Amino acid sequence: MQNHEIETEQGTVNYIEYGDINRPTIVCLHGLAGNGLYSFDELSGYLEDHFHLIVLDMPGHGRTSPLPNEEDYLYSNLAKWLQDVLNIITNKPFFIIGHSWGADAALHFTRHFPDNVQGLILLDGAFTFPQNQPEMTFDYAYSGWTGYMDKSVYRSENDFFSEYRSFTQNWDARRENYVRSIFEKRNDNQYELIASKHTVLSIIKAFYEEPFAEAYPYIKVPTILIHAEHPVELNEARNKGISQLKTAIEDVTVLSIPDSAHLLQWDHPNQLSTMIKKWISERF
Repeated sequence: MQNHEIETEQGTVNYIEYGDINRPTIVCLHGLAGNGLYSFDELSGYLEDHFHLIVLDMPGHGRTSPLPNEEDYLYSNLAKWLQDVLNIITNKPFFIIGHSWGADAALHFTRHFPDNVQGLILLDGAFTFPQNQPEMTFDYAYSGWTGYMDKSVYRSENDFFSEYRSFTQNWDARRENYVRSIFEKRNDNQYELIASKHTVLSIIKAFYEEPFAEAYPYIKVPTILIHAEHPVELNEARNKGISQLKTAIEDVTVLSIPDSAHLLQWDHPNQLSTMIKKWISERF
């Protein structure tokens, strides 16, 4: 595991490298308000003997500089940002894996820069929110995230640990470290997310302005979706998204992990890594 920082015209970009550079490369994109360490460190431990992993902090997350304008977070613009960054880091085609928001970013990157991508791996993202969830109107999601960001100020680490403990089946000191890494301490000694309200709300808008399903017909590389099974209330949205995927993308595999929730890579890293390795070995 090696941490790197590079300077670009749009600021600092932080990323972590795992594994042997001579092995097949997987670029990893994390979810909203997380960072690379938070989303992928545990899974990387199961993959680094087989692959070269580039785990990015996305703009405005972790140690990567935020982007100044709301429109910079549109997926089409994020794809260009990623292309500029990855051209500095690697000069060979790669697999790309994204979790949650990162899955949408990976999907749209593959749409815009297909020659760079050998295969697309979606982890519980880019197939339900928001288009297949009728209750998730723009106003509902935008106001909900506005309220969440306004109240996400904590007096102590234990306060935010208490909230994030409910996100996983296996809370431990390692996960405490992951969660600690997405917060920063303010001058008043309270804690807030590193991802700013501007960054988060810009991303929420992007979900609605550039829907995932509109990108599907442009995907010509082998694709796999590995999704959660909880909450079961999302099953109708999941089934609709899976049907859209299978209709629009010729080479697509869909798998789920039994009894899994959204943070697949925290709760089932061994099983998830086995699925990824098996799919790559069989398809490539």
